[in-house]
Amino acid sequence: MKFNKLEVAYMLQKEGIGRKYVIEHILHHQVFRLDQKTLRKFGNLMLSQNIKVLSCNDSEYPQLLKEIYDFPLVLFCKGNTKLLNKEMITIVGTREMTKYGKWCVRYMLEGVKEQDIVVVSGLARGIDAQVHQQCLDLGIPTVAVVAGGIDKGYPKSNKGLYQEIAKNGLIISEFPPGRVIVKGMFPVRNRILAGLSLAIVVVESGEQGGSLITARMALEYGREVFCIPCGINRFALQGCNILLERGSAPLYSPKQLTTFLSDRFKY
Repeated sequence: MKFNKLEVAYMLQKEGIGRKYVIEHILHHQVFRLDQKTLRKFGNLMLSQNIKVLSCNDSEYPQLLKEIYDFPLVLFCKGNTKLLNKEMITIVGTREMTKYGKWCVRYMLEGVKEQDIVVVSGLARGIDAQVHQQCLDLGIPTVAVVAGGIDKGYPKSNKGLYQEIAKNGLIISEFPPGRVIVKGMFPVRNRILAGLSLAIVVVESGEQGGSLITARMALEYGREVFCIPCGINRFALQGCNILLERGSAPLYSPKQLTTFLSDRFKY
């Protein structure tokens, strides 16, 4: 699919415009009627904010993500884009993290820190933020996938974490800076979390949590889904147990992840 990535990136600034709108225009050979001066100005604005626009036709675009049927046409990137072509694991979970959930994140990450992998999460508060912070502390490369514009798709409480990841890891979004976040952008973001990685790990989730959406998408894309079992007395955090009932793999040791990765690397 051929298109001008700056034209697509520019159009995605507008409220209500998303992948479906852009693809319809491309497939019907419609033009966005943007002059070169406007595109140069937009491109320079991205450069001034250290934001790189990747097209699905670029070599740096993650190949695993391109395998899903609804892959993003462009990605807005802030940080080290070389991480996008390494093996990845996504770890997500509830915003209402418990001490147990915090311990589980540390335990799993300490067990895989010697592996040549990148750990992905969504920069939300709770488990996601803990994943990113522990990765930074342990020297594990991390990628944050944000909903909404690349400069807006995270809670203000994680601003410092955002800046540290942009400096030492990578921030990505399907939307350009300035694009206001709306509720429907979270499932859109979740498909990227699922599509980027070989496997998804869920650490604590409610019965209706966004982590379950990510896990369901991961299964749809043919990815492995691991879930850390939760005590049945945690009534608000039974999402993982529900996923286990539906066939996800129970995760009780980081050795399971290293074995999974070793088996993948053989092929």
